[in-house]
Parts: sequence; structure tokens; C-alpha cells
Amino acid sequence: MISKRGSFWLQCVVIGFCLLASALATVTVKRIADHKSEENFSVIIEQAVTSLRRTREIYERTLGGLAGLFIASDNISYVEMDDYASAINIRENQSGINAIGFASHPSPDSDSLIVQRIRPRTPGDSVIGTDFNQYPDVIAAAKKSRESGQLTLVPNIELPIDGELVSKGIILRPVTRSARNETDGTLRPAEFLGYVFAIMDMDSAFDTLSPAQNELVELRVWFTKGNTDAPPLYQNITDAQANPAPKFQRVMQVEGFGQPMRLQWNGSSKFDYIQPFRAHWILLALCLSLTALIFMILRFMNRRERTITRLVEEKSNELATRETERRSIIENAMLAIVSTDADGRILQVNDAAQTLLLTPKTVGLETRNIAEVLPGLDPREPDSRFKLTLPATEYSNGETILEVEKNTWLTSGSEIRVTLLMRDITKRERQARQIAKMEERWNLALIGAQIGVFDIDLEKNTSVVSKMWRMMMNITSSSDPSDPYKDLLDHIHPDDRANLIKAHRACIDGDTDRAEARFRVSDSGSDWRWIQSDAVVVEWDDDGQALRMIGTQVDITDRIRVERMKQDFVATVSHELRTPLTSIKGSLGLLEAQLKDTQLPVASRLVEIAQSNSERLYNLVNDILDMEKMNAGQMQIDAKEECLSKLLVLVSDQIAPYAAQCGVGLDVSIPKGNYRIWTDQKRIIQVLTNLLSNACKFSDKGTRVRLSAQLLSGEVRIAVTNFGPGIPEEFHNRIFQPFAQADTKANKKKVGTGLGLNISRHLVESMGGTIGFKSIPNEKTIFWFTCPLADDTDTGGDEPGTEDIDQLRAVS
Repeated sequence: MISKRGSFWLQCVVIGFCLLASALATVTVKRIADHKSEENFSVIIEQAVTSLRRTREIYERTLGGLAGLFIASDNISYVEMDDYASAINIRENQSGINAIGFASHPSPDSDSLIVQRIRPRTPGDSVIGTDFNQYPDVIAAAKKSRESGQLTLVPNIELPIDGELVSKGIILRPVTRSARNETDGTLRPAEFLGYVFAIMDMDSAFDTLSPAQNELVELRVWFTKGNTDAPPLYQNITDAQANPAPKFQRVMQVEGFGQPMRLQWNGSSKFDYIQPFRAHWILLALCLSLTALIFMILRFMNRRERTITRLVEEKSNELATRETERRSIIENAMLAIVSTDADGRILQVNDAAQTLLLTPKTVGLETRNIAEVLPGLDPREPDSRFKLTLPATEYSNGETILEVEKNTWLTSGSEIRVTLLMRDITKRERQARQIAKMEERWNLALIGAQIGVFDIDLEKNTSVVSKMWRMMMNITSSSDPSDPYKDLLDHIHPDDRANLIKAHRACIDGDTDRAEARFRVSDSGSDWRWIQSDAVVVEWDDDGQALRMIGTQVDITDRIRVERMKQDFVATVSHELRTPLTSIKGSLGLLEAQLKDTQLPVASRLVEIAQSNSERLYNLVNDILDMEKMNAGQMQIDAKEECLSKLLVLVSDQIAPYAAQCGVGLDVSIPKGNYRIWTDQKRIIQVLTNLLSNACKFSDKGTRVRLSAQLLSGEVRIAVTNFGPGIPEEFHNRIFQPFAQADTKANKKKVGTGLGLNISRHLVESMGGTIGFKSIPNEKTIFWFTCPLADDTDTGGDEPGTEDIDQLRAVS
């Protein structure tokens, strides 16, 4: 019991301590709040500076790629400029860029700097032809950029856009073609081509530096050298809306875009308002309120003392009752429980423990030590959960495996007690051993079959791989044991990573049924091994989200080597055959000329047969060589503007004799107008010759083969139509494969290699078009392909219709 005087002094000490703690807490919170506010302001500024650097990198990449276009080619078309602008998504992804273009001097000694190319068309069309020489700042920046080789910014230029002068910024970068050796052995010196530039909106460029800058900070930017009194070139808030007395301010000098920049950030009124400046006052009020509450509590402590004494007596009786209840629960619990003292002497055992330890109730466990009942158990070891194996006894069927949880506690008399909670896991452990053996057999089977297996949990980002998979991928350890498959990308050849990722993504998104890909992995030496991967998604959720993917990966290095040896052999044999075939063709031609005026029909017929078959073999060799060039990526395409009508007339004249030989007519339908397409004349004639010769060959005699062209949006669709047996439906999927020929009676009578359509498909796709067909058996078959129209082709004023082929042939 505390006396009344002692209680008074206790209250005074507690209240004094509370007041001192309140004062200390208030001062500490104020310092923390001030530091946090300054830290928040610094984070916003750091984000803005980082974004500014990233914006400059975007400008460097954009103009660097454009410069590469002009270095690579002497004449860049507007289509290529549009393609580049679309590829970099100039209107959405470039910070502040309105247009990109190219300006150059008309002659080496000219001072003029004329805009030659610019895209997009808005605002580009109105700027084409502008002479930058009328802007001294632009000329000075261009010279500085050429001397340094870096980007240079002219921040404020009045440009004529759509008939009005608009203030824009211009970023310049010089374009210089390096010195290089020509094919004739001469050294071509370095050549300065001009400047690539970007027209930018300064406000847009700085508005997006930081997501929070327009609300929380005020930004002002100067592009002057030391003139701090000049008005800023950019500010994100008007002077009337600016914070008159900002609590946070930061000024930074940055060297960017070829000239110094001065950036000034001020905290906005909203930023000042949301800072925790009032937190210490709130805390002080709370502390004082808490002190008052403590004082009131202490006032009531004396009154509660008597009540507590009475409650202690009641609780003591209740604890005795609970002890009896606890003993009853322990004795009847399903979990085996054993209680011992500090020395391991057993004090209490319930019925479940008596049964688990396989001893009859007549055997008194309470009189024994726990080490005798559970060999290997030391009650003095720290508390833990562990497994314990008991040897076989006369009451057990073999050894028993227990899961034991040891807990140490103190009684009210500070005596040490140890409680052991035990569970029989013998059956579970035996099953785990059987599963481990089965998994080992499975791994041995996969190793024997040389198949690597992986299982990916897409929801938890974990994976399981077989031992053979690790051996095949040369991955002995994983950076993340829960996801070893993730380490595969680090071992794949850099050129093959995107293919594997794309295949998996298409399968996971449901675009394809299987994820099939080939890639190379490095072995222990310096060589690369080829791997064939095949995976499927085997589990989906209710929303169609992929949850699990399994697959196999097989080493196909030997198969790839055999395929390459076969390709090399075919190419070598084809080249070796071409020379003697050329001699044979020439000799047969001379022999045919000698027999022309003689009366030797048998000899003339034999020469005709030999010449026909040599021509067939010569065409086969050429087709094989073309196919090998395409497979090796060595097929050259020299695309340029060509007249559509002249091409169709030229091809129809070349194929007309063959059509007459096959007993079919030839119709040509050409759109009115002088249309020009972007193509390689030699290759498109090769494609048309293949399609027309096939159409004549497989047409019914007396029918007509039709060659037509149709204008589409930005391209021309050229079609060849014939009437005959058509293409069987089961052969449609294989028609463009090499050496593929339909197994029909009509085909067996026709001579062909099965390479023409495969070569045609590669040529059309290489020239930027697509190819396809539609066939109705025993009716008509249409083969078509597309060619892009040239940039300067005007289709707006042409009327639909066709022109007379004879008239066009006369003009051509």
C-alpha cells in the first residue's frame, strides 16, 4: 500500500516527466518536419533534372538516327522521313518536338543554309525552303555545333508556320560522312553534308520535366550567360500566380544543348501549405492532453487498489480451476504431450503420448527420464522443432519418425518446465523418400533421352527445371533458387533472346497454341550450341490469364550442322553445274543453227529435246542459287521508281510466245494514268514471269490468262488469273514451300522444280509487298501480289478504267 503523501509525490514526478517529454518531442518533430520538407523539395528537383537529361538524350538519339539516314543515302525520300517520324512516334513520345528535318548549303561556298527535308507535313510543309541565314542565332549555333560535333539549341526563333510567325526552338546537329575506301581502291575523303534539326515547343519541353512541378514547384529558365535581370525564357506560372514568399528555393546552373542554362525552382503556395509545419504544435497539444489524462488516471489509482486486491484473490481461485482444467485437456488431447523438469524427469504424459511411444499404460513413464524414452533428445538444448527417429521395438513395426516441438517455460515458483509436443510423421517421410526415388528415376530417363524439362509458375514467378536442363544450359547454380529458369537469358546468344521472349509472350497471351523457338547457348568452350524449345500453357484462370507453362528443350546442334552441310553441298553443286551447262547450251545452239537448213528431222528433234532439257536444268540451277542466296540473306534488291504500264507491257510481250505454245490467250488490263511503283525491275519481272508461266502451263487449252493491276491505298495490286484444274485445298498450306508440287494428274504431265512460288514470295516480301492466292478447283485460280506506289505518284485526278494494250505497247 502506498501512503497518501507518497502518492502525491509520485503524481508530481510523473506529471513533470510528461511535460519534459512533451517539450522534447515537440522540438524533435519540428526538426524532422523541416528536414522532410526540404527532402521532398529536393526529390522533385532531382526528378526534373533527371527528366531534363533524359529529354536531351531523346533529342540526341532522334537527331543521331536521322543523321544516320542521310549518311547512309544520298537521297532520302519523304516516305523514309515519314517512316522514321512514325517509328519514333514523334508526336507523342518526344518531349516538345514538333518536326524533324535536314538543312544544307546549296554549294560549298554558299552562306545560305536551306531547309531541304522536314516531316511531319504539319508544320513541316510551311518551313521547307526556309533560309536559316536570315537568323544570325541559328547560323552561330550551326557553326558552334559543327566545331563541337554536339547538339546546339537556339531557344527562341520566329519561324513562318502556316503564314504566321511562331516562336519555336531549334536543335541542330552536324551530319558528316566519314572518309572511306571506294570499290576502285580510291580514298573518299570525309564529307560534310549539312545539319539535321528538330523544331521544338519550349513550353512543352519543360512542362513535363516533373509530374509535380506544375502544382508544387515554380520553374523559371534562362538561356543567358550571366544576365540574371533578363526575363526568363520559360516559366510554368504567371507572375500574378507566383508564391510571393517561398520557403524553399533552389538555383542551378546547367550546361545543356550547347549553352549554359540557369534553372530556378521555388516552392509553390500549395507546396508550402501541404508541408508539416504545424505538426509540432499538434503533437504538443496531444502531449498536453495525454499528460492531463495521466494525471486523471493517477487520481483514480488509489481507489482501484482495493478493487485490485479483491480481484487478485478471485483470480487465484480461477487459476487453480484452470490448472485442473488444463490437466484434463492435456490428458485427453489428440496431440502427444510430455512434460518434464529441467533434468529431463518426466512429470506428465497424456494418453496420446502413451500410445505414440508404444508403451502399455502399466509401464509408468513418470518414473523415467526422457532420454531413456526418446534416445538422442537433450532437454537442455534450446527450444526448436526437429525430427527424431526411434529404433524399432517389440511394440512397433520398424523405426518410428517423430516431429518434436520443444518449449521451455517457468512456473509461478520460477521452476523450469519443458513441454514436448510430438507428432508421428513416419508415413509422410516414407512417402517423401519414395517420391525422391521416383524423381531420380525421371531425371535419369530425361538424361538418357537428352531432353531438358522446365515448369514455370507464371503467377508466383517461380520455376522448376530438370537436372538434364541444367546440364544442357550449363547452369550449375541459380541467382534465384526459386526461379532457375530466369538465368537462361544470361546464357542465350544476344541475337536469339528476343525470339524466345516473343514466342513465350505470344503463347502466354493466347496468340499461339505453342511457343516454339530456336536459340543458341554457350557451352563450356567458345562454341555455341543450338537448342530447340517447345512449350505450352497448361493452366489458365477464369479470366483467361495464363498461370502455368511447361515445355521441353532439346539440343539440335548436330541437326543444324547437317542442314548447313546439305545447303553448302547444294550451293556448291549448283555453282559447279552452271559452267558446263552454259557450254552445253551454247554448243546446242550452234548445232541447232547448223541443222536448220538440213533435211535431218531426227537429228533436229534430238537437238531440240537436248536444248529443252538443258534449259530446264539451267533454270533449276538458277532457282536453287536464288533460293540459297535468300536463305543466306545475300539476295540484293535494287528498288527504284518504275512505270507500271511499261513493266506489264514488257512482261506480256516476253510471255506471249510461251502462252501461244501452251494454247492459251493473254489479256492485259492496265489502269489509266502514269502510275509509278517502287520496285526492282529485274525481280518483279522474275515474279511476273513465274506467275504467268505457271498460269499458262496449268490453264485449259483455249482459255485466256489475264494480267491485271488494281489501285489500292498507297499500293498497287497485280493479279494473274487463269482457268484450269486449280489447286487442291489440301495443298494450300504448302504451296509457297520450296520443292512443293501438288500430286495431281495435271502436275505429273507438267515440268517444274517447285521453287518458283517460293522464290516469288521471298522477292515480293523483300520489296515491301505481300503475296497470296485464291483457287477454286476446276474453275479459276488467282495469284496476286502488291507493290508500294512511289512517293510522287498522284492518283487524285485519275479516272478508273483501263488503257489499250496496243497503244501502250506503241508508246513503250
